[in-house]
Parts: sequence; C-alpha cells; structure tokens
Amino acid sequence: MVLRAVQILSLSKTLISDRLASTRIPKIQRRRMMTRPQPDAVDYGHFQLLQSFEIDYAPVKLSKWRSSKTGLTVVVGEHATPITNGHFTIASEIFDDTGRPHTLEHLIFLGSKSYPYKGVLDHLANRAGSNGTNAWTANDHTAYTIATAGTSGFLDMLPIYIDHILHPTLTDAGFVTEVHHINGKGDDAGVVYSEMQARENQAGDLIALQTQRTLYPESSAYRSETGGLMAMLRRLTAAQIREYHAQYYTPYNLCLLIDGSVSLPDLFSVLNTKVDPLILENVSPDQPLPPTDWKRPFVETTTSKPLLIPESRTTVVEFMEEDESIGEISLTFLGPPPTDYRTNLAIKLLGQYLTETATSPLQQKFVEIEQPFCTGIGLYSEDRVNQNELTMYLSDVPAKFLDTLASDVVRELQSIARTKGLDMERMARVIMRDQRKLLNTMETSVSNVLSDAVIGDFLYGARDGEELPGAFNDTKDYHHLSQWSAADWINILDKYLLSAKSIIMIGKPSASLASKIDEDEKTRISQRKAELGEEKLRDLQRQLDKAKAESDVPPPPDMIRNFPITDPSTLTWVPCETAVINAAGQEICGDRGDLQRRLDAEHVEVPFQTHFSQVESNFVSVSILSDTIDLPSELRPYMSLFSAALFNVGVKRMDGTVLSYETVVDELSDFTVGQSAALSYRGDFAEILVISLKVESNDFAKAVTWIRDVVTGSIFDAKRLAVIAAKQLQELPYEKRNGNAIARGWANRLAFDMDKSTSESTAVLSLFDFYPLVVNKLQDSPSEVVSALEALRGHVLNSSTFRVSVVGDINRLNGPKAVLAGAFRDVKTQKLRLPSTSRETLSALGQQPRSKLALIPMASIEGSYAVMYAKGPAGWEHPDSAAIILAAATLNASESYLWKYIRGSGLAYGCWIQVDRESSLVEFAVYRSPNAREAYTTAAKLIRGLADGTEKLDQDIVDGARSTLTYDYASKASTVGAAGTAAFSNEVLKGLHKNADQEMLSKLPAITLDEIRDVISRYFLPLFDANTALGAVSVNAGKADEMESEFAELGFSVERRELPVFDEDGSMGESSGDGSESGDERSSDGMEEIMSP
Repeated sequence: MVLRAVQILSLSKTLISDRLASTRIPKIQRRRMMTRPQPDAVDYGHFQLLQSFEIDYAPVKLSKWRSSKTGLTVVVGEHATPITNGHFTIASEIFDDTGRPHTLEHLIFLGSKSYPYKGVLDHLANRAGSNGTNAWTANDHTAYTIATAGTSGFLDMLPIYIDHILHPTLTDAGFVTEVHHINGKGDDAGVVYSEMQARENQAGDLIALQTQRTLYPESSAYRSETGGLMAMLRRLTAAQIREYHAQYYTPYNLCLLIDGSVSLPDLFSVLNTKVDPLILENVSPDQPLPPTDWKRPFVETTTSKPLLIPESRTTVVEFMEEDESIGEISLTFLGPPPTDYRTNLAIKLLGQYLTETATSPLQQKFVEIEQPFCTGIGLYSEDRVNQNELTMYLSDVPAKFLDTLASDVVRELQSIARTKGLDMERMARVIMRDQRKLLNTMETSVSNVLSDAVIGDFLYGARDGEELPGAFNDTKDYHHLSQWSAADWINILDKYLLSAKSIIMIGKPSASLASKIDEDEKTRISQRKAELGEEKLRDLQRQLDKAKAESDVPPPPDMIRNFPITDPSTLTWVPCETAVINAAGQEICGDRGDLQRRLDAEHVEVPFQTHFSQVESNFVSVSILSDTIDLPSELRPYMSLFSAALFNVGVKRMDGTVLSYETVVDELSDFTVGQSAALSYRGDFAEILVISLKVESNDFAKAVTWIRDVVTGSIFDAKRLAVIAAKQLQELPYEKRNGNAIARGWANRLAFDMDKSTSESTAVLSLFDFYPLVVNKLQDSPSEVVSALEALRGHVLNSSTFRVSVVGDINRLNGPKAVLAGAFRDVKTQKLRLPSTSRETLSALGQQPRSKLALIPMASIEGSYAVMYAKGPAGWEHPDSAAIILAAATLNASESYLWKYIRGSGLAYGCWIQVDRESSLVEFAVYRSPNAREAYTTAAKLIRGLADGTEKLDQDIVDGARSTLTYDYASKASTVGAAGTAAFSNEVLKGLHKNADQEMLSKLPAITLDEIRDVISRYFLPLFDANTALGAVSVNAGKADEMESEFAELGFSVERRELPVFDEDGSMGESSGDGSESGDERSSDGMEEIMSP
C-alpha cells in the first residue's frame, strides 16, 4: 500500500487504508507532550538507552535504545491495553519512479531466509493473535506493522518479522505474481500493478505528484512516485529491487516501535538473544555497523540540499472524469523544520482557527454560503528534511471558480492579516479545544500518536534521540502560545502563507482525457498482442503458471503447527461495569453491581431507558438513540439534511434564549471534543439515529442540556438550510468517483427497500436525486422543507423509540439520573419497541436474492469492483453464528484461501467474504481488480472445492483464523470508549451479555472442519450461483461491454446503470440511463462496518 501525505488539520475527506483496502492514509497529527526524565531507565544487553521519559497527562512511558552491535533502533511505549502494536520503519529514499520502495514492501511478505515460504509470516501472525501483518509506503519511509492480542504472540513473531524485513527471499517468481506480469491474454496484472492502476490517474494522486515535480529538483527523492508509475513498473526487474533492498534495508536504517503492555526484560531478551544474533549471522564479522561511508537517507544525501520556491507558479492538472462540474485546488508552501515543534503546533492551531468549524473565517467566506466556492478547506503539514510542506487543499470546487479561487483565498488571508485582524478570544478557544482533543486522542488512538512522532524523529531527528522529548512537549508549547499576541499570530500567517511563494495546482476534470486514456490503453494492449503473437503469449502464460506454482509451495506443516496459538483467556480486557435504568415494562439487565446500586439509590424517575458504562476516562459520551424504522417514507430522505443541520443551525434553548448558528457552533466547540449525528451504532443498526456529544466529565450536565436543546430547539431557517444543502449537493460529484462505493451502493439498492429504510433513503445514490430537488425546494417552496424537518423532529423525540447511552467515569458524575430526568422532563414514558434491524428493510429481492446484477460504467476508474449478496443466517444468536464467523475468517485470513487464489494470482488487490447477521445477508466483494468477473469465477471454483471436499480445508489455517478472531474482538474493545460502547451494543441493542464477544471466542475451538465445510456450502456457495445471488459491478466505461457479456454468460440478468452528470450550478444534467430506479442503496462505509464480525 502506498501512503501519500498528509496531516489533516481541519476539514477534509479521509480514507482508511491497509494492504487489503484503499490507499492514501492521512497521518495522525503529531502530538507534543510535557515530559519529565525517568532515572530508573537502564541499558539492556547490547541495547544502550538513549532517552526515557513519561507523558505527564497520559499513562505512557516512552524510551529509546540502540544496539551497539547492529545499530538497530528500538523505541518502546509502555501503556495498559490488551493490544500490542509494532511499527517497524525503514527510511526508504528513491530517486526515480520505479516504485522500488513500494514493490519491495509487497515482496517482504513472500518469505525470508529462515522461513522461505510465501505466506508463512501471516500464517504465523494469525496464530500469534493478530489479524495478519500490514505495511505502507510513504514518500520518505516504509512502515511494517503488526498488532497482536496480548504480548506473548508478539514476542514470538518479532524475530520472524525482522528476518522477513532484513533477509527476504525476493525471488523472480514472487516478483511475477506480486508486482507485474503479462498474462496469456496480453493484459498487465499483478498485485502492485493493480493497485497503481487504480490510483495513477486519480485527482489527488495526480495533483500530489505534479506538486512534487514542481517543488523539488531532480536531486531530491521527494520528487519521486514511490508507489511506481505503471510504465515504470512494466520495465522493473526483480534484480533492481534486490539491489535497492541491499542498500536501504539494513539494521542501522531500521527503527522498531513497540507499544502496549510490554515487559521490557522479556522484550530485550528476545532482541538480545534472537534478533541481534540473527542480524549478525548475515553480515561480515569485520564490517562496522553502520559502515563508515553510510549516508543517512534524506538527512545526509542530496535530498537535504536547501529548498527554495523562487516564484509562485500555477499548473493545471487534468484528471479523468466524465462529470466536469467539480475540481480540486491545492496551494503548497514551505514550512518550518520538522523538529521545530512549537512553530509547527502554531501553524496547526492557526489552520484550525482559519478553517476548522462553520464559523472559521475561511469557512464563512467560501463554504458557508448559498453558492459555495468549495465544500472544504484544510491546512496540511508533511514532514520534510529541512522544511515541511504546508498544503492548503480546497475540495469540491465548481469548475467556474477553479481559475480564480486560489487567488481569492490568498486575498482573504491578506485581509485578515492587514485589516480584519484575528479574534484573540477565538484563538484562545482554539488552543483550549486542541488541548482537550489531545487528551481524548491519548485515550482513543495512542498507538497512532506514538508512531507518528517516533517515525518522524527516526527520519529527521538527532540520532541520539535528544530531540524526541521535544516532540512531546505540548503542555509547555500550548502555554507559551496562549501568551502570544495577535501580532505574533499574524507574523506566522505572513511568514509561511502570505509572503511565501507557493505552488498552486488546479485539478480539472476532463471527459476527453478519460476517453483518451481508455483508447490509448486499448491501442497499447492491441499493439503488444500483435507484436508478441500467439506463441509468445502462451509462453508468458506458462511462465506465469510456473511462477504461481513456485510461489505457492506450502511451508512444512510443523513450521505452522508448532507455533503457539494465542489463548483468549490470558488476555486482560479493559474493565467496564454497566448499569441500566429501565423505564416501565423494560427488563434489560446490566452488571447489577456497585454502579447499579449507586444509581438505584438516586431516587429519581427517568422516563426513558438509560444505559451506563463505567470506564476509567477523562471524558464522558452522551448519546441519544432514536429508531427511524417507523418514519414515513416521504420523510426518510430528509434525515440526511436533518443530521447535517443539527449542530449547524440556530437553537431556541429551553429557557427561551435564541442563539444564532454561529453562537451554537462556537459554544459547542468551546467545551466538546466531538459531536455527531448519524445513522448506525458501531456500524450496526443502520436505522437508528445516534446523536452524541463527548465532553470532559465535569461538563456532563452541560452536555445533556445541549443535546436536548439541539434536538428539541433547532431552528430550521430556510436560508441557513439552503447553505447546508448547497454544500451537500456540491460534494456529490466527488462521491461518485469511488468505484467501490458505487458498486456497493447499487448492490444495496437491489437488496434493500428504500420505502422501509432511512439508511437507504439517505445513502449516496439516493442523494443524487434528493439534493438537487431539495435545493430547488428551498428556493421555490422553503416551507415544505421546513415542515418536513419539523415532522421528522417529532418522530425523533418519540419516546417509544428513544434510548440514552452514557459512557465514561460515571462515579465522577454528580446525580446523573437527576440531570437526565430534569433535561427531558417533558418526555412521556411509553412502551419501548425492540431495536430495529436492517433485516426488516430488505426488499423482496433482498429476501430471496436471485440473478439480478447492476453494471455501472465509470469513466473515473480504470479497473473494476464487485459486490455480491446471498442469503445468510439471521440474528445475533443464530446457532450457526460461531461456525460461519470462523468460516469467513478462515477464507479471509492473510495468506489464506481467498488471498492465495485471488490476490496472490494478481486477479485483484483484495477480496473477502463477510457475514451480516443483522440483515441476514452474506457478501462477496472484489476490490480493485483488472477483471472482477475473473476474480469472481476463480473464487467460485475455490468455494465449490471447499464445499465438496476437492479442496482441502486445512486445520492449521482454521486455527490461525480462530486466533485472528481473538485479535478482532479484543481490538474492538481495546480502549475505554470502545469497551463502553461495546457493552451498550451487546446488552441493549443486541440483547446479549456484556461479554458476548468473549463468549463467542470460547465457542470457536469446538467448531469442526465438517461444520465449517457445511456453512460454506449452505451460505457461501450461493454467492457464486446466479440463481441465489444478486450484485453489482462498477467498471471502466471502456470495458463495460465485455464485463456485461461475461456476467450474462454466468446466468445473471445484467442491467446497466448510469451515474448522473451534474451541471456547474449543481443541478443534474443528462445521463444515459436511469440513476434513480426504485430500490435501495447503502453507503460503503456503513455496510462494511455492519459486515464486520
């Protein structure tokens, strides 16, 4: 996987990615924390202590060592968690576009000197209580990751993983299957090639690469496309990759970050007795480490030459898209050095001041208006050796503004600096909010915070680690910056954004470019076939088959079997005590312990069901859940606008005070760390609206009254609604460039009934129809929209569908029942209906899937994606639950069946089978494939073989999958917040025991191979039969005819579906098909979360 940039400092779109998913992970913003030295830190054997300190306001101790024998760097973050995390980083500098850092990242996993078998690393990682290994490649580093439930499996895996990183096999056969090959049809394929094919011509990647080309000279490695351009990948050789590995994959260029509940003596016993000796076995005894002529990547090479932008420059970058209504703009500046932590924090805070909320100056000027210039403005920072990159990104810019908006933004910044000035009260609030968010981040994602800071220090900090404590000095820096005057902030704005030269990229969509790329590719392939001839093509296929056979030689059974399996009973789970306040006639039970007795002693009647999860936290989350299953169908689409407006319109408070939307936004920002209004809870229960605020514990009462007021007193002003709706409409062209989301959307439109489902009525395909309509209504008949929202509000407040969840340190709350009862004293107690499930919203076809397949041609993608559904088990307590969950995990595990047959053969970047017991559906999905039909039929052959016994079901793989599930369930409750929400979901929404996940894990060892084969036959095999499946495929427009005929040959009734084209004013232009046929669509993220085990 390739990671490109960037620190998200304000509003922007984000994607999550890993080896199986999409690319471009936005990195967590580096945090700096106040520290104090620890005198008790010691050397361990060959590893000499460089730094050791504790973080004052988070229970984390960070220490750094380096081996005197090998130069290996080790950093340990000690904190309490059931998960142990590893980030193993190489500084990967490259001066060309061959993609050797990225291709090497993939080849590392195909075997090592001591374990020379493809897939053995992930097979063992699965048994160690992990969900497999992972990696990413950025512009300046490659990071290899592993996370295990507990520490014993992690320590067992550590020397094996390091052996793969430093001593990989790097065979020609592995290169052919994993990187690039030409098959017998003359087509290009390979896992890496498929990944880059899906990325190379996307808007964000093209803009980023052109920025690199313009900003950096040829002597700089930052100029390179580390993922590899397709033309270069077609010429790359395994020998070139081996040469690159020898140069950069050395112990003195490797940093191991390990965090979790780590025993230092146990860890360093492994490092001293296994890892260092393993390294020394493979180097000459008289070779100094590092060699005297070694140059530290980036810091001591030509990349480190001082950089200058002599003149501002604007470049137009076209990207392929049939819809030419919306583009993107980036402005890139040079920032301070990466180790100037205080100045970098100041720039981050300034970016938040300018862009973070609806009342920020740039949002007010360019976004929060009836005809937005863009839908989001974000300021990003990316570490670089001398001066960081600062990028301002403008999202979803109408074509008519593309040529002028960058200049308009700069002029507005000049106006702020020279005439309007800065609001210092607002800046003080920004600083305080960021401090609160820092505390919250240390509870929710401490491993990401540590990895970002430690990797940056490894790449650019002093070798002896003296600058690492400075990366964690936030408290001091916040205090210092809080003393700044307006002039100090204006100086930062002027120095880095106004007086500085910039590189401006204008991303323009181009339908003609899409056609040209398609035609050029067809011509290239046609010419190649003619040049090669039939005999050479057959020879290439034979070479591919031979490479697959060589790569697929299995490891000796004992190599896998003798590796220990993680025992779930040895894990320490995050403590969580629960209590329930039931309204009349309800019988939900919590733990009935001290917390319940304390709440019962508070003699106050609460008129609705309330669940409390007691965890050790600085924060408390208050959530109102309202079931929308009975919402009238004509109101369902309005839930999208209702949710978007809820925290962004004026409010009439219970005492009669009327607040403007600006006041609402600012006051909420002043005391919260998070707020949301969206359908679904932890990815399940897609028909339930969840409205949440997260605050510091002492603000609990304030949060309750605010959440009441925004629900009961939101003022649906037509003018304000027009601004919100216009922004939502303007985001839609971006949404329809996502091939995976569109395929999933059409599969769901077939499977779910939009008249029954609010989730489907507010998903992206439905919004293509809704927002053009509602924008017009707000101009012509605004009262109709306002009336719909008021009616919807009435349904949200219906106490028969109303629940409350409170997660946090309940023992610190003063009279929580009285607070809730007082705030919602007008709510009448009614009989509470059971939580609805998505199964209730299935269409007739979804209840009995059969033969229907939607095919969506897309000019904006080069490959294809597929999502197929068949009937699955219904209900959380279905007797087949344990067997089918284990069966899916067995098929999906890294280097297991689907990985080997699909990804390992270069047929797709990823594919999976998932189980949704809530909707009673099972899913097969193909992600980034040159030909989704070929991946589908190959998977069908595999599943048939497993079902009838012609394909062996391996007990060792099943055991590894069972251990992987241990990690999956542990990771879902690995933080205090996750533990609390998991308890609520299990006890209240699913009707299970609080510890249902642990109970599920206890059932898995008893599942037999016959039971797994049985559920594969009954539930998964129907996915590959047109008589029992439905689905959707998105495909490059030029390949649609071929894909349609191939699926028709499989027995599917294929219907083409065209996506709408938007005009510059946001209205829908003509499309070649009906994009709004009755049915349903579920958003990609929601369905994927619902499908998780």
